[in-house]
Amino acid sequence: MKYRALVSFTGLVSMAKDEVREISDFSLAQDLLNANYIEEVKPKEETVPKPKKTRSPKKKESKK
Repeated sequence: MKYRALVSFTGLVSMAKDEVREISDFSLAQDLLNANYIEEVKPKEETVPKPKKTRSPKKKESKK
């Protein structure tokens, strides 16, 4: 899981404030979460861009 550092800290894992990093050790991540050193980074939902609406050119009326 990815985490963002709320403060700079050093130890088994060292992070600067606002750095985002993967921490695979669950117990280490729990300790840092409990100390309010890190927060979970939620994955962004993948959004599929909507296709752009295209305008069809106006047909010119022929004058007879």
